[in-house]
Amino acid sequence: MVEIKDMLIAGLILAAAFYLLYHSVWKKKGHCQGCDSGSCDSKKK
Repeated sequence: MVEIKDMLIAGLILAAAFYLLYHSVWKKKGHCQGCDSGSCDSKKK
């Protein structure tokens, strides 16, 4: 039988994963974490 504590931990992990997905994909439209411009020219230098 699954305990409530285990379900809460799994729920927190899923909530964190969905937040990171929303923040990195939809909010920034796939841009890298390090820049806001979306060009990522720092890798080319």
